[in-house]
Amino acid sequence: MSQITRRQFLRSAGGVTFLALTPIGSGLFAAAGTDLPKFTALPYIQPGNSSLLIDDRESIVVAWQTELKTAEFTFEYGATKSYGKKAQVTRSVRRQGTGDTNQCYNYAAELTSLKLSKQYYYRLASGGQTIAEGYFSTRKKRGEPVRFAAFGDNAHGDPGQRAIAYYTYQSKPDFIMNTGDNVYESGLDSEYIQYFYPIYNSDAADPAIGAPLLRSVPFYTVLANHDVPHKDALKNPAADFDEDPDSLGYYTAMHLPLNGPTAPTNPTAVLGNAGLINEFKTCAGDRFPTMANYSFDYGDVHFLCLDSNLYVDPTDAALQSWITSDLKGTDATWKIVVAHHPAFNVGHQHFKEQQFRVLCPLFESLGVDFVLYGHEHTYQRTMPLKFQPTDASKAPDVTPEDRRIPGAFTIDRSFDGKTNTKPNGIIHVTTGAGGKELYDPDFDNSPEKWLHKDDDNTAYVARFVSSAHSFTLFDVEASSLTMTQIDETGKEVDKIQVTKT
Repeated sequence: MSQITRRQFLRSAGGVTFLALTPIGSGLFAAAGTDLPKFTALPYIQPGNSSLLIDDRESIVVAWQTELKTAEFTFEYGATKSYGKKAQVTRSVRRQGTGDTNQCYNYAAELTSLKLSKQYYYRLASGGQTIAEGYFSTRKKRGEPVRFAAFGDNAHGDPGQRAIAYYTYQSKPDFIMNTGDNVYESGLDSEYIQYFYPIYNSDAADPAIGAPLLRSVPFYTVLANHDVPHKDALKNPAADFDEDPDSLGYYTAMHLPLNGPTAPTNPTAVLGNAGLINEFKTCAGDRFPTMANYSFDYGDVHFLCLDSNLYVDPTDAALQSWITSDLKGTDATWKIVVAHHPAFNVGHQHFKEQQFRVLCPLFESLGVDFVLYGHEHTYQRTMPLKFQPTDASKAPDVTPEDRRIPGAFTIDRSFDGKTNTKPNGIIHVTTGAGGKELYDPDFDNSPEKWLHKDDDNTAYVARFVSSAHSFTLFDVEASSLTMTQIDETGKEVDKIQVTKT
């Protein structure tokens, strides 16, 4: 194959990628001298349907998006640059805003039968010309160190988002855990094109631009409120395809494990024109609604990712049974739950959305170490705590936003993450300062403001940062975990160590 050579998109650390594509406008890229369609999303890496760590059964998805113009792509991959394997390329139609002609093609290549802890090379070509070359690494085995970055409430093109992308990239994570609200304001496919792909798959790494994260490492994420921004007749969150024909970009942009309930009791509601809904479901395939809840292992860590939107009843027996089975079924040393809505949050914006507090006794009994959240555009770390609800009556009522759950706190105040590194309880971390405007900027260094009468003025927050955007970096080994919070200037603003032995 002859390769197009261009100055743009030549090299990026992490997953070196050679792209023969020139920026020609906001979110548009073209291969010069060819009849190829314009790319609206450059090739990016996704976890695919891999959950358990099984050698020779690992998979990765490489996805991309173009204008609605037919092209034949071939995708090769292998342990060397000789490749040796071909991946099937699938294509589906997706809306990009309103209008019958405003559509695009979503492409995906699933790379299967991969080994764990191994680097692979790939090449995307069309018409006899190489469009992209790169490499990626598969998930690590048990016993190998893992580094991952977590942030949420991020993509709207703001300076803070670009800076966090850059410093996250500089930290060289194995993967990203996005705690929800990937794009604003409505989780639309067109918003992914405008705010997500260009910044996390930029051609340069710079605090004012972003970084080529998406071509280097997989992004995991959870379903959040801005993914489902409309309301049904009962005022519950829903996706209205009459209002936004490219709704629920979460289910079409992302390729995540599909080991969650295939028919959740409280699925994401869809409203509007049946034809538009069917078009979306055809593109999403079996990702909708299964991908709302899933789990996966990475090294010595087990992650449980949950839909926490207000239409979810966390007291639902089927949901709790699946959670129990999932957390009991892993032999991972560390267990981390990820959901968007914080169970423990002292900020003003979303204090009443406490429905996930009812799951805390279950999480505690099943050995969960951390719960990660977004939603509040701040960083909050609690002291290790246990919580017993005393009135859970508002938890199953999915209509109102007032889901306050009072209860009894048991707090480990001796843990400091330095001299005492063995917590007695779960550490809850809100890391929602990934780029959107910050909440409660006057709360920094003001513990007197971190108290709520509804919680009997219980002091359970150990650290609160709202004066700067930030992300959370985890370094995990078999018996030791270090969590570091890094702000939008690269400064360390919090750090703790947790040990198992």
